Amino acid sequence: MRGALRVDDTKQSYRPLVVFLVLVVVLAAFSYFLIFTAGNDDDQTGGFALLQFSPAISAIVTKLIYQRNVRGLGWGWGKTRYQVAAWLLPLALGLVGFGLVWLTVGGFYDEAWIAETRSGIADTLGLNISSAYGVMLILVLVGGTVGLLLPGLFAFGEELGWRGFLVPELYKHANFTKTALISGLIWSVYHYPLVIGFEAEELGVHTVYLLLMATVGGIGLSTIMAWLRLKSGSVWTAVFMHAGLNSYNQGVFENLTEETSNLTNYISGEFGLMMSLVAVFAGYLFWRKRDALPQPNHQGSTIRTGKTGITSDPLNQP
Repeated sequence: MRGALRVDDTKQSYRPLVVFLVLVVVLAAFSYFLIFTAGNDDDQTGGFALLQFSPAISAIVTKLIYQRNVRGLGWGWGKTRYQVAAWLLPLALGLVGFGLVWLTVGGFYDEAWIAETRSGIADTLGLNISSAYGVMLILVLVGGTVGLLLPGLFAFGEELGWRGFLVPELYKHANFTKTALISGLIWSVYHYPLVIGFEAEELGVHTVYLLLMATVGGIGLSTIMAWLRLKSGSVWTAVFMHAGLNSYNQGVFENLTEETSNLTNYISGEFGLMMSLVAVFAGYLFWRKRDALPQPNHQGSTIRTGKTGITSDPLNQP
Protein backbone atom coordinates (compact mmCIF):
# COMPACT_ATOMS: atom_id res chain seq x y z
CA MET A 1 0.00 0.00 0.00
CA ARG A 2 1.41 3.41 -0.97
CA GLY A 3 2.65 5.38 2.02
CA ALA A 4 1.79 2.62 4.49
CA LEU A 5 3.72 2.36 7.74
CA ARG A 6 5.38 -1.00 8.24
CA VAL A 7 6.73 -1.87 11.67
CA ASP A 8 9.38 -4.55 11.50
CA ASP A 9 9.45 -7.39 13.99
CA THR A 10 11.42 -6.06 16.97
CA LYS A 11 13.58 -9.17 17.32
CA GLN A 12 14.47 -8.99 13.65
CA SER A 13 15.29 -5.28 13.89
CA TYR A 14 17.87 -5.87 16.62
CA ARG A 15 19.78 -8.44 14.59
CA PRO A 16 22.08 -5.97 12.78
CA LEU A 17 23.22 -4.63 16.15
CA VAL A 18 23.90 -8.13 17.46
CA VAL A 19 25.78 -9.18 14.33
CA PHE A 20 27.86 -5.99 14.37
CA LEU A 21 28.84 -6.43 18.02
CA VAL A 22 29.68 -10.12 17.59
CA LEU A 23 31.92 -9.29 14.63
CA VAL A 24 33.65 -6.52 16.58
CA VAL A 25 34.28 -8.81 19.54
CA VAL A 26 35.72 -11.55 17.33
CA LEU A 27 37.97 -9.22 15.33
CA ALA A 28 39.08 -7.25 18.38
CA ALA A 29 39.83 -10.43 20.34
CA PHE A 30 41.97 -11.73 17.47
CA SER A 31 43.70 -8.32 17.22
CA TYR A 32 44.53 -8.31 20.91
CA PHE A 33 45.83 -11.86 20.63
CA LEU A 34 48.23 -10.71 17.90
CA ILE A 35 49.28 -7.67 19.93
CA PHE A 36 49.94 -9.43 23.22
CA THR A 37 51.69 -12.43 21.69
CA ALA A 38 53.95 -10.34 19.44
CA GLY A 39 57.64 -10.46 20.22
CA ASN A 40 58.37 -6.78 19.67
CA ASP A 41 56.83 -3.46 18.65
CA ASP A 42 57.21 -4.15 14.92
CA ASP A 43 55.32 -7.42 15.25
CA GLN A 44 52.48 -5.58 16.99
CA THR A 45 51.82 -3.28 14.03
CA GLY A 46 49.48 -5.65 12.22
CA GLY A 47 47.51 -6.35 15.37
CA PHE A 48 47.04 -2.65 16.13
CA ALA A 49 45.98 -1.91 12.54
CA LEU A 50 43.40 -4.71 12.57
CA LEU A 51 42.15 -3.57 15.97
CA GLN A 52 41.49 -0.03 14.82
CA PHE A 53 39.73 -1.15 11.66
CA SER A 54 37.67 -3.86 13.36
CA PRO A 55 34.64 -1.56 13.87
CA ALA A 56 34.70 -0.39 10.24
CA ILE A 57 35.00 -3.93 8.88
CA SER A 58 32.19 -5.09 11.15
CA ALA A 59 29.92 -2.22 10.08
CA ILE A 60 30.50 -2.81 6.37
CA VAL A 61 29.95 -6.58 6.63
CA THR A 62 26.76 -6.06 8.65
CA LYS A 63 25.41 -3.55 6.12
CA LEU A 64 26.17 -5.93 3.24
CA ILE A 65 24.41 -8.79 5.02
CA TYR A 66 21.21 -6.87 5.75
CA GLN A 67 21.11 -4.21 3.02
CA ARG A 68 23.44 -5.50 0.30
CA ASN A 69 24.98 -2.02 0.26
CA VAL A 70 26.83 0.34 2.62
CA ARG A 71 24.30 3.16 2.72
CA GLY A 72 23.43 4.70 6.06
CA LEU A 73 26.95 4.98 7.47
CA GLY A 74 27.06 8.76 7.16
CA TRP A 75 29.27 9.07 4.09
CA GLY A 76 27.82 12.50 3.22
CA TRP A 77 29.49 15.75 4.31
CA GLY A 78 26.47 17.45 5.86
CA LYS A 79 26.64 21.10 6.94
CA THR A 80 30.16 22.44 7.18
CA ARG A 81 29.57 24.15 10.52
CA TYR A 82 29.36 20.76 12.23
CA GLN A 83 32.63 19.66 10.64
CA VAL A 84 34.30 22.88 11.81
CA ALA A 85 32.94 22.33 15.33
CA ALA A 86 34.30 18.77 15.32
CA TRP A 87 37.67 20.07 14.12
CA LEU A 88 37.96 22.79 16.80
CA LEU A 89 36.51 20.93 19.79
CA PRO A 90 39.56 18.70 20.45
CA LEU A 91 41.83 21.74 20.70
CA ALA A 92 39.40 23.51 23.03
CA LEU A 93 38.90 20.46 25.24
CA GLY A 94 42.64 19.80 25.39
CA LEU A 95 43.50 23.38 26.30
CA VAL A 96 40.96 23.40 29.12
CA GLY A 97 41.80 19.91 30.43
CA PHE A 98 45.56 20.24 30.32
CA GLY A 99 45.37 23.87 31.37
CA LEU A 100 43.81 22.67 34.62
CA VAL A 101 46.63 20.14 34.94
CA TRP A 102 49.29 22.83 34.47
CA LEU A 103 47.62 24.95 37.14
CA THR A 104 47.64 22.09 39.65
CA VAL A 105 50.01 19.09 39.60
CA GLY A 106 51.63 19.20 36.17
CA GLY A 107 54.48 21.45 35.09
CA PHE A 108 54.19 23.70 32.04
CA TYR A 109 56.29 23.04 30.07
CA ASP A 110 58.84 20.26 29.55
CA GLU A 111 61.91 22.25 28.44
CA ALA A 112 63.86 19.19 27.26
CA TRP A 113 61.02 18.13 24.97
CA ILE A 114 60.64 21.66 23.60
CA ALA A 115 64.37 21.76 22.82
CA GLU A 116 64.19 18.43 21.03
CA THR A 117 61.11 19.53 19.08
CA ARG A 118 62.73 22.85 18.15
CA SER A 119 65.65 20.92 16.66
CA GLY A 120 63.26 18.66 14.75
CA ILE A 121 61.40 21.66 13.31
CA ALA A 122 64.67 23.20 12.19
CA ASP A 123 65.73 19.97 10.45
CA THR A 124 62.40 19.22 8.74
CA LEU A 125 60.93 22.66 8.06
CA GLY A 126 64.05 24.78 8.02
CA LEU A 127 62.61 27.12 10.66
CA ASN A 128 64.80 28.35 13.50
CA ILE A 129 62.43 29.24 16.32
CA SER A 130 63.94 30.64 19.49
CA SER A 131 60.73 31.08 21.46
CA ALA A 132 59.21 28.08 23.22
CA TYR A 133 55.77 29.54 22.55
CA GLY A 134 56.59 29.76 18.88
CA VAL A 135 57.38 26.04 18.94
CA MET A 136 54.05 25.39 20.63
CA LEU A 137 52.22 27.44 17.99
CA ILE A 138 53.84 25.41 15.21
CA LEU A 139 52.87 22.20 16.99
CA VAL A 140 49.23 23.31 17.28
CA LEU A 141 49.11 24.37 13.62
CA VAL A 142 50.67 21.12 12.42
CA GLY A 143 48.55 19.05 14.81
CA GLY A 144 45.36 20.54 13.38
CA THR A 145 46.32 20.14 9.70
CA VAL A 146 48.82 17.64 8.29
CA GLY A 147 49.12 16.11 11.75
CA LEU A 148 45.55 14.87 11.40
CA LEU A 149 46.26 12.65 8.40
CA LEU A 150 47.57 9.50 10.09
CA PRO A 151 45.35 9.81 13.20
CA GLY A 152 42.46 10.49 10.81
CA LEU A 153 43.05 7.23 8.97
CA PHE A 154 42.90 5.18 12.15
CA ALA A 155 40.03 7.29 13.52
CA PHE A 156 38.08 6.44 10.37
CA GLY A 157 38.66 2.75 11.04
CA GLU A 158 36.97 3.09 14.41
CA GLU A 159 34.37 5.77 13.72
CA LEU A 160 32.81 4.18 10.67
CA GLY A 161 31.76 1.45 13.10
CA TRP A 162 31.07 3.33 16.33
CA ARG A 163 29.42 6.50 15.12
CA GLY A 164 28.79 5.52 11.50
CA PHE A 165 26.85 2.35 12.32
CA LEU A 166 26.40 1.79 16.06
CA VAL A 167 25.03 5.20 17.11
CA PRO A 168 22.29 5.57 14.48
CA GLU A 169 21.38 1.88 14.85
CA LEU A 170 21.01 2.24 18.62
CA TYR A 171 19.04 5.45 18.12
CA LYS A 172 16.40 3.49 16.25
CA HIS A 173 15.60 1.63 19.47
CA ALA A 174 16.49 4.04 22.29
CA ASN A 175 16.47 7.72 23.16
CA PHE A 176 19.59 9.83 22.88
CA THR A 177 20.55 9.41 26.54
CA LYS A 178 20.65 5.62 26.27
CA THR A 179 22.31 5.78 22.87
CA ALA A 180 25.12 7.99 24.18
CA LEU A 181 25.63 5.92 27.33
CA ILE A 182 25.58 2.52 25.62
CA SER A 183 27.80 3.54 22.70
CA GLY A 184 30.21 5.28 25.07
CA LEU A 185 30.43 2.26 27.35
CA ILE A 186 31.04 -0.09 24.40
CA TRP A 187 33.71 2.25 23.03
CA SER A 188 35.42 2.36 26.43
CA VAL A 189 35.35 -1.41 26.99
CA TYR A 190 36.85 -1.90 23.53
CA HIS A 191 39.95 -0.06 24.82
CA TYR A 192 40.18 -1.83 28.19
CA PRO A 193 42.86 -4.35 27.17
CA LEU A 194 45.10 -1.48 26.01
CA VAL A 195 44.59 0.32 29.30
CA ILE A 196 45.31 -2.83 31.31
CA GLY A 197 48.17 -4.14 29.18
CA PHE A 198 49.99 -0.91 28.35
CA GLU A 199 48.76 2.37 29.76
CA ALA A 200 48.49 1.48 33.47
CA GLU A 201 51.98 0.04 33.70
CA GLU A 202 53.57 2.72 31.52
CA LEU A 203 52.05 5.55 33.57
CA GLY A 204 52.42 3.87 36.93
CA VAL A 205 48.72 4.44 37.65
CA HIS A 206 46.41 1.97 39.41
CA THR A 207 44.59 -0.06 36.76
CA VAL A 208 41.10 0.22 38.28
CA TYR A 209 41.43 4.00 38.53
CA LEU A 210 42.56 4.28 34.91
CA LEU A 211 39.70 2.07 33.71
CA LEU A 212 37.22 4.23 35.60
CA MET A 213 38.61 7.43 34.10
CA ALA A 214 38.69 5.90 30.61
CA THR A 215 35.02 4.93 30.97
CA VAL A 216 33.86 8.28 32.35
CA GLY A 217 35.79 10.26 29.76
CA GLY A 218 34.79 7.88 26.99
CA ILE A 219 31.09 8.32 27.71
CA GLY A 220 31.50 12.11 27.82
CA LEU A 221 33.31 12.24 24.48
CA SER A 222 30.97 9.69 22.95
CA THR A 223 28.00 11.89 23.86
CA ILE A 224 29.52 14.78 21.91
CA MET A 225 30.38 12.67 18.87
CA ALA A 226 27.00 10.93 18.89
CA TRP A 227 25.24 14.30 18.94
CA LEU A 228 27.35 15.63 16.07
CA ARG A 229 26.83 12.43 14.06
CA LEU A 230 23.05 12.47 14.45
CA LYS A 231 22.67 16.21 13.98
CA SER A 232 24.89 16.45 10.92
CA GLY A 233 24.09 13.06 9.41
CA SER A 234 27.82 12.73 8.74
CA VAL A 235 30.34 10.29 10.21
CA TRP A 236 33.12 12.71 9.27
CA THR A 237 32.33 14.84 12.31
CA ALA A 238 33.29 11.89 14.53
CA VAL A 239 36.38 11.16 12.43
CA PHE A 240 37.61 14.76 12.73
CA MET A 241 36.99 14.93 16.45
CA HIS A 242 38.56 11.54 17.18
CA ALA A 243 41.61 12.36 15.06
CA GLY A 244 41.96 15.77 16.70
CA LEU A 245 41.81 14.29 20.20
CA ASN A 246 44.61 11.87 19.35
CA SER A 247 46.69 14.48 17.55
CA TYR A 248 46.51 17.18 20.22
CA ASN A 249 46.39 15.09 23.39
CA GLN A 250 48.96 12.46 22.50
CA GLY A 251 51.11 14.51 20.13
CA VAL A 252 51.19 17.90 21.86
CA PHE A 253 49.66 18.36 25.31
CA GLU A 254 50.90 15.17 26.97
CA ASN A 255 54.42 15.88 25.79
CA LEU A 256 54.26 19.48 26.99
CA THR A 257 53.30 18.37 30.49
CA GLU A 258 56.14 17.89 32.94
CA GLU A 259 55.69 15.29 35.66
CA THR A 260 56.17 17.13 38.95
CA SER A 261 54.77 14.62 41.44
CA ASN A 262 53.37 11.11 41.78
CA LEU A 263 49.91 12.57 41.20
CA THR A 264 50.65 14.05 37.77
CA ASN A 265 49.81 10.92 35.79
CA TYR A 266 46.61 10.46 37.78
CA ILE A 267 45.42 13.93 36.87
CA SER A 268 46.98 14.41 33.44
CA GLY A 269 46.72 12.56 30.13
CA GLU A 270 43.85 11.45 27.92
CA PHE A 271 42.74 9.03 30.68
CA GLY A 272 43.48 11.45 33.52
CA LEU A 273 41.02 13.06 35.90
CA MET A 274 41.02 16.53 34.33
CA MET A 275 40.31 15.40 30.76
CA SER A 276 37.61 13.05 32.05
CA LEU A 277 35.89 15.86 33.96
CA VAL A 278 36.13 18.23 31.00
CA ALA A 279 34.76 15.54 28.65
CA VAL A 280 31.82 14.86 30.98
CA PHE A 281 31.00 18.55 31.33
CA ALA A 282 31.18 19.13 27.57
CA GLY A 283 29.13 15.98 26.97
CA TYR A 284 26.51 17.28 29.38
CA LEU A 285 26.24 20.53 27.41
CA PHE A 286 25.60 18.57 24.22
CA TRP A 287 23.20 16.22 26.01
CA ARG A 288 21.10 19.23 27.00
CA LYS A 289 20.64 19.95 23.28
CA ARG A 290 19.26 16.47 22.57
CA ASP A 291 15.83 17.84 21.64
CA ALA A 292 17.42 19.47 18.58
CA LEU A 293 18.20 16.05 17.09
CA PRO A 294 16.07 14.38 14.41
CA GLN A 295 13.68 11.87 15.92
CA PRO A 296 14.00 8.25 14.76
CA ASN A 297 11.31 5.65 14.20
CA HIS A 298 11.74 3.60 17.37
CA GLN A 299 11.31 -0.17 17.66
CA GLY A 300 12.85 -0.66 14.24
CA SER A 301 9.92 0.94 12.40
CA THR A 302 10.36 2.07 8.83
CA ILE A 303 8.19 4.15 6.57
CA ARG A 304 7.61 2.58 3.18
CA THR A 305 7.08 5.03 0.36
CA GLY A 306 5.63 4.03 -2.96
CA LYS A 307 5.84 0.73 -4.83
CA THR A 308 9.61 0.69 -4.63
CA GLY A 309 9.45 0.21 -0.86
CA ILE A 310 12.29 2.65 -0.23
CA THR A 311 12.80 3.33 3.45
CA SER A 312 12.24 6.96 4.40
CA ASP A 313 14.49 7.59 7.35
CA PRO A 314 16.59 10.72 7.87
CA LEU A 315 19.15 8.67 9.81
CA ASN A 316 19.56 6.15 7.01
CA GLN A 317 20.93 8.45 4.36
CA PRO A 318 24.33 8.05 2.68
